[in-house]
Amino acid sequence: MNFKIQGFFTTLIIGTVSALTISDAISQKVNAQATPSCNNATIKGSYGTKFTGTFAATPIAVVGLVQFDGNGNFQGIDALSSDGAVSPNRIVSGTYSVRQDCTVQIVFTGGNGTAFLSGAIVDGGKEIFLIQTNPGSVLTGTFKKVN
Repeated sequence: MNFKIQGFFTTLIIGTVSALTISDAISQKVNAQATPSCNNATIKGSYGTKFTGTFAATPIAVVGLVQFDGNGNFQGIDALSSDGAVSPNRIVSGTYSVRQDCTVQIVFTGGNGTAFLSGAIVDGGKEIFLIQTNPGSVLTGTFKKVN
């Protein structure tokens, strides 16, 4: 009877150690997959843009197309509606910096001045959620990868 109890505890200990080892391996794999890793090349290519909100209490809407070069620069064209007055075919350009955690800072120039944007890259670079950080601005938008 004593050998049966020892065998039971030996089996229990081996089973527990095996389960913990497997659990740790799965946890490491899940954590590795869940940790984003981005850089400037993550958002290389053409993106459609859409922004809405207000700037200095004026309603604003913008749509356009930009091309990111993968090295921190972009250029494009957009149309702006500011309180109902439309400015089509505005040439825009700027710089961007992508952090490893997939957040991005964008300096958007052209059109009617300079806009500072902060955002998050989602879905492996297929989309970017952004908010303008200029004082007096309540403008949010999205860049969506053109396929």
